[in-house]
Amino acid sequence: IAHFLNLSSILTQIITLFRHFAINACLAPLYSLEGMHIITVEGIGNCRRGLHPVQERLAEAHGSQCGFCTPGFVMSMYALLRSSKQPPTKEQIEDSLAGNLCRCTGYRPIIDAFGVFAKTDDSLYTASPSESANGKAICPSTGKPCLCRNETDVNGNESSLLSSVKTYLPSSYNEIDGNAYNEKELIFPPELQLRKIMPLRLNGFNGVRWYRPLKLDQLLQLKSCYPEAKLIIGNSEVGVETEFKNAQYGVMISVTHVPELHTLKVEEDGLRIGSAVRLAQLQDFLKKVIAERGSLQTSSCQAILRQLKWFAGTQIRNVASVGGNICTASPISDLNPLWMSTGATFQIIDVNNNVRTTVAKDFFLGYRKVDLKDDEVLLSVILPWTRPFEYVKEFKQAHRRQDDIALVNAGMRVHITEAEGNWIVSDVSIVYGGVAAVPLTAGKTESFLVGKKLDYGLLDEAFNLLKEDIPLAENAPGGMVEFRSSLTLSFFFKFFLYVTHEMNTKGLSEGLDVANMSAIQSYTRPVTTGTQGYELVRQGTAVGQPMVHLSAMLQLPNFPLGSLVSSSQKMCPVLTILGQLDSSKKRILGQLSMMGRFLHLMSLLVLARSLESLWQTPMIMQKLLQIK
Repeated sequence: IAHFLNLSSILTQIITLFRHFAINACLAPLYSLEGMHIITVEGIGNCRRGLHPVQERLAEAHGSQCGFCTPGFVMSMYALLRSSKQPPTKEQIEDSLAGNLCRCTGYRPIIDAFGVFAKTDDSLYTASPSESANGKAICPSTGKPCLCRNETDVNGNESSLLSSVKTYLPSSYNEIDGNAYNEKELIFPPELQLRKIMPLRLNGFNGVRWYRPLKLDQLLQLKSCYPEAKLIIGNSEVGVETEFKNAQYGVMISVTHVPELHTLKVEEDGLRIGSAVRLAQLQDFLKKVIAERGSLQTSSCQAILRQLKWFAGTQIRNVASVGGNICTASPISDLNPLWMSTGATFQIIDVNNNVRTTVAKDFFLGYRKVDLKDDEVLLSVILPWTRPFEYVKEFKQAHRRQDDIALVNAGMRVHITEAEGNWIVSDVSIVYGGVAAVPLTAGKTESFLVGKKLDYGLLDEAFNLLKEDIPLAENAPGGMVEFRSSLTLSFFFKFFLYVTHEMNTKGLSEGLDVANMSAIQSYTRPVTTGTQGYELVRQGTAVGQPMVHLSAMLQLPNFPLGSLVSSSQKMCPVLTILGQLDSSKKRILGQLSMMGRFLHLMSLLVLARSLESLWQTPMIMQKLLQIK
C-alpha cells in the first residue's frame, strides 16, 4: 500500500510520462495493442508469487463471490491507483468502477474493499480518538459516534442484541500492509521506450488487412486506395458489429497514431477537438478549459462535460473517440444533439487535402448515414465559445443512470439579449435524440420563441408546438411512446426553469418557485456507505462464520479452474490430474467436478423434459448413464 500512496520520485516521473488505462479486453483487437504494455490480472499477482494489495483487499472484504466480475474490478482499481499522482477520493474510486457490473455482492463489499485506498491521513485512525460529552469515541471520518470503538450502546434495550449480533467492519488502511506481495510494480518496458514506432501493415484471418499510418497524408493515401475501409480508434462500435452482428470489413485502418487527428487546442473562436481524441481525454481537457476560462464562455463545455459523466463507463471512454461517436450516427448518441444545439462545425478533409466545413445540424442525413464521402475523413470539431447570457443544457433519460443507453436525450441552447428594456430570445436551438432515425430539431418551437420574452405565459404554446415538432408514432421503435413523448416536454420545461434561474441570479428575472428548484439541480449521488450485520451462530464448520471462501484467492488472479484436455477416446472421464496443486486447489477442483456433473445432468433433464419425444431415445439414456 505504501508503494501506491507514497510514490517514489522514480515512479512519479514514470506516471508523468506514461499512464495506465483500464479497457475492455473483449473489444481490443490484438493489432491495436502493438507497442503498448499490457497488464492483466494474472500479471499483477497470484497465489504463488503473492497477491497484489488490490487483490488481497477484495478477497478479505468478501468482494469476490462467483468470481466472474472479479478480474475486471481488480484491474479498474489497479489502473486508477497507478495513474493517480495522489491517493484517489472515494468519488473517483466509484467513478472508476462504474463500468464494472456485479450480480452477486450488491457492490457494498467491493466498495468497502477499495475504500481503504482513499484514506490519506492514517494518523486520524491510529491516534487516540476524540471523545464526545458522553464519553463515546468520535469517528474522524463522519464526526459521529464511532461504532468501531464503542462496545456498548447507550440504549440498554439494544445491548443484548449487540451481544449476539456483530457488525462487519471493513479493515482499516493500516491493517493491509501488502507484505505477502513480494514483486516489484510493473514499469513500462524499456525496450518499448527505445523502440521506434513504425507504420503497420498486417494480414489477418479471412483476408482482413490492418493498417496503422503515422501521418495524415499516409491515412489519406490509404483512404484513396481503400475508400470503403473502416477507420478504427477504440473499436467500441466496430467490435460489436463484427462480434455480434456478423459484419465483415476487409480493410481496417487504425488512426490512433495520426497526430493531426488528436488535436486539442484553445483558439480565438472556440475549441478545436481532433476526431481521434478519446472521450476520457476530452473530459480532462474540458475540465482544464472551464477552470481557466470561467463560466461565461464555457456553458457548452460544461454541458458536454456533464453529459460525458453518464456516457458509458470508464473503460469505454478510455478508448472511444469523438469522431467515432459522431460518424457512427447512432440515433441515441448522447453527444450529437449537443454538437448540433451548440452550433458546432465539423471539418472534413478528402484524399486531395481539400478541407470543407459543415455545420453539425446538416451532417446527419439518415439512419447511420452522414455527410461524409468514401474519400473523406472527419478531421476535427470546432466548438464555439458561448456568449454572455447564452445558456446550454444537456438532458438524458435512461432506465438507469450509469452504463445505459438513452431513451430520450437532448441538447438545448438559448441566447437572450436586451431590446427596449426587455430581455428577449434572440437565438435558440432545441435538438432531441432517441426519437427518430436522426436527431430532430424542433424548428417550429424555435421560430416561435425567437423575439419573445421567456416567461411562463408562452409555455402552453411551446408545448403544443413541441408535440408537432417531435411526433412519435404508436409503433415507434423503442416503445414507451407516451413516456418518451412526455420526456420531450419535461426536458424543455426543465430548460426553461434552468434559464429562468440563471437570469434570476443576475437580477434580470423573477425567481423560481420552491417546488421547482429540484428540477434545475444536477443529479448527484452521495458516496456509497453501508454496513453488514449478521448473527454469529456456528453450525458445523464454516456455516454461519464470516470466512473468506476458498476460491476467492484463486479467482483474484483468474486462476484457470478448467482447461481443454486432449483424448483419443470420446466421452471418457478424467481419472487423475497431474501437476503441482496444493490440497485446497485439489479440493476445489474436486468440488467443481462434482458440481459440473450435477449441472450437466440437470441440463440434460431440462432438455429431455422439453423434448419429451426424445426422452426414451438411446442417446439420452446412454448420456445419463455415463455421468451417473
